[in-house]
Amino acid sequence: MSGPPAAPAGPPDRPRLHRVRLVAPTASMPTLLERLEPLADAVSVFEREVDEALEPLSFEVDLWLAERPDPDTLRARLAECLGGLGVVLPERLEVEEQPPETWLEAASLRGPPQRIGRFLLRAEPGGPAPPETIPIWMEAGLAFGSGEHATTRACLQALDRLVVRRPRRVLDLGCGSGILAIAAAKACRCRVWAVDNDPIAVRVARENVGRNGVADRVRVLLADGLGRGALRRAAPFDLVLANILADPLIELAPALTGVLAPTGRLVLSGFLDRQVAAVEAAYRRVGLRRLARLDRPPWAALVLGCCGGRRPGRPRRA
Repeated sequence: MSGPPAAPAGPPDRPRLHRVRLVAPTASMPTLLERLEPLADAVSVFEREVDEALEPLSFEVDLWLAERPDPDTLRARLAECLGGLGVVLPERLEVEEQPPETWLEAASLRGPPQRIGRFLLRAEPGGPAPPETIPIWMEAGLAFGSGEHATTRACLQALDRLVVRRPRRVLDLGCGSGILAIAAAKACRCRVWAVDNDPIAVRVARENVGRNGVADRVRVLLADGLGRGALRRAAPFDLVLANILADPLIELAPALTGVLAPTGRLVLSGFLDRQVAAVEAAYRRVGLRRLARLDRPPWAALVLGCCGGRRPGRPRRA
């Protein structure tokens, strides 16, 4: 998922964007994001309220529109699309006009540094990091993935545990801001392929990769799924990270396991705990088994590996 569209180059009278802000409970994601996608040019998400363990309780969701919407018409469409998700809509939506120079600030990582396993995420350069940490300068900017979301944290935790296997080739599918690719490159000092189907995400990921000094190890590609020849040539991968949504993950099960090395590991997230069984079943059918599950309710992540040395990617007979 991406944030506001990139500001077009040209004269100073560039068009402005219009922002509509909603508050959504944690349990409504990612279904809410799927339903919002057709209604806005882009969507940004930030934690709004956390509990004592710093787990998110609610999110601020910003809809970005190139053309100023009619508040009443948009509210009616939102009420129709978001029914049952716990989103309380105001009687009248507020539409804020945003100058181009504020788009990046409005969609950027907020708050103090975050510690996730050994990874230390920063929104801006800081002083020396503690010796046992791996610092990552992560300005999410116009792409999803600053470490604030529970699914990103779960993937980072899984990655922190898996680096002991010293993977040599890593794939980050649906890379967003590039945070997982950067973390893998820094922790493993390996070759990483970061892929997204959003041109804005690809641009932001490349900027973040350069900012973190791993451009020599991370290749960022624009691709829809695994169709690029460069990915097929780079396979098999020792570690595949895919933090997207349940339905695409289920659909991609044969393709993802097909590019996984026989002893490789697959980290999946972006789905709710109630969707775990369906995701896991799809990968079990192509020869993978669950090695670990990480829960950050209502979200979950899975670490999968090959069943008993069986070559992955070949569906079992019914």
